[in-house]
Order: sequence, then structure tokens, then C-alpha cells
Amino acid sequence: MILVGGFGSPFTRRVAITMRLLGLEYEHRPLRSNIPEQRAELQKINPLVRVPALVTDDAGTLVDSATILDYLDHKVGPEKAMTPLSGPERIRIMALMGLAVGAVEKSIAEYYERGKRPEEKYHQPWMDQLLEQSKDGFAALEAEAQEPWMTGDNICQADISTVAFWDFAKHNRPDDAPALDCPKLAALSARANAMPEFSETCPPDY
Repeated sequence: MILVGGFGSPFTRRVAITMRLLGLEYEHRPLRSNIPEQRAELQKINPLVRVPALVTDDAGTLVDSATILDYLDHKVGPEKAMTPLSGPERIRIMALMGLAVGAVEKSIAEYYERGKRPEEKYHQPWMDQLLEQSKDGFAALEAEAQEPWMTGDNICQADISTVAFWDFAKHNRPDDAPALDCPKLAALSARANAMPEFSETCPPDY
């Protein structure tokens, strides 16, 4: 399998962590859409020119991280899957990931608003709203989090996604933004990033 996309994308990173935890070998191509020659290569793999993408032997090219994660869980089977394939625990984990995805999407939206527009074109009320929504999303996760992992004793996809998303949000949040005050999520990130599957996929500037 070939995983396409740099680990600066938290969605690519959560796929890479998952594959490493599951013991699935893959080739990594860290293509970026903002580099012209890499963008052309990426477009050949994914017409949407976005990451991650996973090139597989049996299912073609998958271009959405949630789809990729579901494919990986079915590939390894219910005993190893990071999200149960059915039942109430699946719903619980999916609900936590819904909060995590929502929180990081707001963080990413603010990051691009700040990074792609000239400062004189910033719409500060919109950026402030995005930062507040991201903060509230992570606070909701904090309230739901158990210990040592999000759902208790065993690591699952809610942990992988939360750590990848939390790390991105913390690293890219403006200094003057409302603080992300989530001690359980901070401890979760520290615990997870002590593991090679997480630390080896962590962007070097984090």
C-alpha cells in the first residue's frame, strides 16, 4: 500500500499511526498540493488534489481518511480493528471522533484563513468564531475522556484521531487565541507520543 500525504496533515497522520499500530506495511509519499510539481503528481493519484490518499491492491485508491480507516479495520478484522465493526462501542467511538473531527476542522479553517489571506483581508469575527468552536470541541472531548485512554483501558481510534488533531491544533493555534485548557487531552498526547507509532509520525517542527 502507498500512503500519500505529509504528516503535517493531521488526517494523514492518523492514518499513518493506525497502519503502524496495526502492523501494516506501506510506502509513504509525502506529496504536498502547494508545491507545483508535487501537486501535478498528487492530482494523478487523487483528482481532488487532497491528502491523505491510500493506494491499495484490492480496493483502488481511497481518498478520504474516514474511508481509509474503515478499510484498514476491515482488512485486519474485528479482533484488531481500532474501531469495532459493530455494536454500542463502535457508536461510542464514532461519537468521540465526531467531536474530534469537528474541533480540528475549525482549527484548520482558521489556520488557512490566517495563512492564505493577506492580513488586511482577515475577517477577524469569523476567525474568532472558528477558534472558539475549536476550543469548545476539544473541551467537549475533555469532558468525555476517560483514562488512561479515551474509552478506558485500551487504545482505539478515538485516541489516535484525538492525539493527531490535538497536536495540530495546539501547534498551530495563535498565541492570542483563547487557550486550550484540557489537561486530560494534554496527558493523552504526552502518553501517546511516547510511543514510536506516534512520535515517528510527528512533524519535526511540533
